[in-house]
Amino acid sequence: MTACQPVQFSLVTRASSDHTMELAIRGDLDYDTGDEFLTAVNGALDTHAERYGPSLRHLHVDCAELTAIDSIGLSALLALRRRTHPAGVTLHFHRRPVHFVRMLEVTGTADHLVERADDTVGTAAPPEDRTGTAPASGQR
Repeated sequence: MTACQPVQFSLVTRASSDHTMELAIRGDLDYDTGDEFLTAVNGALDTHAERYGPSLRHLHVDCAELTAIDSIGLSALLALRRRTHPAGVTLHFHRRPVHFVRMLEVTGTADHLVERADDTVGTAAPPEDRTGTAPASGQR
């Protein structure tokens, strides 16, 4: 029997305009990667603010390759919302896998975290052009 290798965590970020940023999560968002996720996202948000000022209004998160999420991963997403919401940035979660939707439903955080009704399971195209992007620095 062959053991399954875990999917390596990475986060791809891209500023598509001064008002919009895109993230793509790959792998597990959990105890082992929650801090790495927040460090990478906060760095990307800081870089965007340095480059464009406080003009960011939409943060699109592609969850198609999110393989698992636990309470620490959810906590990291809630911390992201705590940073973006006061700044007037709307989070959009696209192509949400069933396990992610279930986590939001079971914990009662769906209405709090997901601000837009049109961000449904499996809808919305992922960010198309990811040239010039790099994965998060500390991969496991």
